[in-house]
Amino acid sequence: MIHIDAAGLRATIQDRGRFDHLREGVPPSGPADPAAFAAAQALVGNELGAAAIEIVGGAFAFRCDDARVIAVTGRDVALRGRDLVPGWTAAFARPGETFTVLGGERSRFAYLAVSGGIIGHALRPGEALPLGAGRLDADRAGRSALSPDYDTGQIRAITGPHAQRFTDEADSLFFRSEFRVEPASDRMGTRLSGSRIAAREGEILTCGVVAGAVQIPSGGAPIILLAEHQATGGYPVIATVISADLGLVAQRLPGERLRFARVDRDLAVAALRDERARLEAIA
Repeated sequence: MIHIDAAGLRATIQDRGRFDHLREGVPPSGPADPAAFAAAQALVGNELGAAAIEIVGGAFAFRCDDARVIAVTGRDVALRGRDLVPGWTAAFARPGETFTVLGGERSRFAYLAVSGGIIGHALRPGEALPLGAGRLDADRAGRSALSPDYDTGQIRAITGPHAQRFTDEADSLFFRSEFRVEPASDRMGTRLSGSRIAAREGEILTCGVVAGAVQIPSGGAPIILLAEHQATGGYPVIATVISADLGLVAQRLPGERLRFARVDRDLAVAALRDERARLEAIA
């Protein structure tokens, strides 16, 4: 069992999502920062399909009934137990030992993985949740992974499926402008302000959308869809953020700025392969 002593502002159980039901109107959901989630699972030796805890805001404190390997990933995070353990580093948790997930000023989403995986729902202080049966590999303690450069404001994106609905001037403006993350951003999407991007002929007939799609509403303020995105949308999509950079978008705080860098499909695929290779190296 894992016992929750403090749950932060919000903490939920997340698995990697469900990707086969968009046609039925069910979005994939899953972690807002897929790369951080996957790295946490790899560090503790879990299969990618295991569940972890996504933590937003405030200190999250917990203890396990038996010995486990644990890790926390995300932007500007750490673990405090008997000692301070840097983020993106596996640690050995003794039975009953209390750990606290710490976040800094730039933290947004943190991911706590426990060897064996976690079973549960939205979390409250005082709860106890069962843990999956997992082989305890104490040698994993101290193993670390390289954190992405969350401070970069450069987000790679490929040309979107509705490029023909934007003039060359609008397309150029989109890729050369700096945008600001708005407070209304959440797990469904990151809302931006800055240059107004105009689409020809306004909205489109509803079509399927994916995480990373950059929609342009009639007001011209881009929206980058994230894990909890709707299954369909009626705004034209000017670009799609590559999978490897979705976590960089999700972790941007309100008020922070970003720019889009156009890349081609081959580079997008290569970046995803590189990310998976890094995970395999620590799994």
